[in-house]
Amino acid sequence: MTTRDLILQRIVGVLYVIAGIGKFFPEIESVEERLNGAADGNDGIALVGPFTDWLAGHPTGVTVFVAAAMAVSGVVLILDRILVVAALYGQLLMLVCLVVILVSSVPQILVLDAAFFAAAIYLLVRHRRTPSPSTTAGAPAGTDHQT
Repeated sequence: MTTRDLILQRIVGVLYVIAGIGKFFPEIESVEERLNGAADGNDGIALVGPFTDWLAGHPTGVTVFVAAAMAVSGVVLILDRILVVAALYGQLLMLVCLVVILVSSVPQILVLDAAFFAAAIYLLVRHRRTPSPSTTAGAPAGTDHQT
């Protein structure tokens, strides 16, 4: 990965940490209000409707889960450790789920989440093209024991 890619990765990571922490401050974003809006917007839709009703009934648990997932995946991106690819896949899954749940009540989520989705896809492609250090490091000279 290039330095520019690493900077993008860390910026995305910082944004996820901030968003995760922000979930605990209703002044920034009220998760309970979002869930109630989603439950109203998805009323009558098979599968999604009952699920969003259930989520709206458990706002504290949803807040803690989403905040922790966002903050931890953000920290992984910032620190650039071995779980970066797993964190990016987790973020993609989370984004898709949030869009499905919230798009009926908050259509503007498509714009913001599209940017995060694009960044995650870009970073995944860059990580897949960059060989890991363990595969590029060859055996020391003179230790090839093939016959």
